[in-house]
Amino acid sequence: MFLFARIPRTPWLRRGSAVAVVSTVALLAAACGSSSSATTSTTVAHVTVTSFSVPGPYAAGTARLTMADGDPVQVWYPVDKSAVKGKPTYTYTLKSWVPAALADNPLLSSLPNTVPTNSYLDAPIARDPAGSGDPTGRYPAVLFAHGYGSYPQQSTFLTDHLASWGFVVAAPLEPANDLATVLGGVKPAGLLTAGQALDEALGFLRTQQTAKGSLFHGLLDLSRIGVVGHSLGGGAAITMADNPAIKTYAALAPGQGTPPSTPKPGLVMYGSNDKVVPPASVQATYATLPTPKRLIVIDTAGHNVFDDICTIHSGNQRLVTILKAASGAQGGLGTFATLGTDGCFPPDVDPTLAYPLINQAVTAQLRDGLGIDPSGAGLGPAIDNAFPGVTAAYSADLG
Repeated sequence: MFLFARIPRTPWLRRGSAVAVVSTVALLAAACGSSSSATTSTTVAHVTVTSFSVPGPYAAGTARLTMADGDPVQVWYPVDKSAVKGKPTYTYTLKSWVPAALADNPLLSSLPNTVPTNSYLDAPIARDPAGSGDPTGRYPAVLFAHGYGSYPQQSTFLTDHLASWGFVVAAPLEPANDLATVLGGVKPAGLLTAGQALDEALGFLRTQQTAKGSLFHGLLDLSRIGVVGHSLGGGAAITMADNPAIKTYAALAPGQGTPPSTPKPGLVMYGSNDKVVPPASVQATYATLPTPKRLIVIDTAGHNVFDDICTIHSGNQRLVTILKAASGAQGGLGTFATLGTDGCFPPDVDPTLAYPLINQAVTAQLRDGLGIDPSGAGLGPAIDNAFPGVTAAYSADLG
């Protein structure tokens, strides 16, 4: 599986697309018991359809924590850029997600075991949340649901990015559908499903907010929580949106989910060439959702445009090139290879070209749905051709 290094990414900076900001003098964090230097308070002015495609005012921190049931949850959060200047970024290990019985599989063991990211492991959280734009002066929260045969860090291009814009993102492991379960080919009874894992993560955030000594004590705005998911996790995000605590959602190439029973602002995105969750299936799901809702179809994109797998490599060899030989074979590895290679080869669009579009749309949807920005800020038909090398089709039914 993803026992490999990922092709390094550079920040997505485009001529004319830089964020316009209004900076004010920041408050010291003494009230939070910190002596660290203050963070510049940043609000976004003149929001455009490229404003949120670039990194936000923070660096991204990350930590692997444990939920009440003992399962892991990966969390991304805002960090003062000055606190991590010159420090190495987080590189995570993938063998921990692979069943022991497959650890010596030549396809897996012959490749590097680490994947680089743009976040910083266990960095101190920024004590001044003003840069998030949250009206309460805290950090809004996001739950992230990974896909079938995957793991919490599957979309670090997006989760790192959201943390840079002031979100605390909690991605629980979903043991009933994770990589180890799929590769092992056996699903033991009693494992948490995607929906159950999201419920557990919501409780985890509530505990973190109130527990003295926790990383996020007193810093979370739990009146503003969104949920994002991919594939099977996208369907889980749609279902989770019925929870009154969830104010908005973004479903990426979603499988089937139960629509929220009350109006809930949502975004659905998928690739027009997706062969894992066919476009007709996503369109049918979208038709059942209450308004207000938005839809973005990425032209000639496949299923994995929303995760990192297409970019993982070993030297000059891409992981998906190796997996392609196992695609369609019987067993867990064949299943994973079939799922994991869709959208990674021409004529499908290079996923890295679509990352800025996805970052823009998801960040804007969360800020809109959580009441941080005016309705529709950073979204709209102009997003279709705003990013070089990729086009999309935006539509909306705002009720």
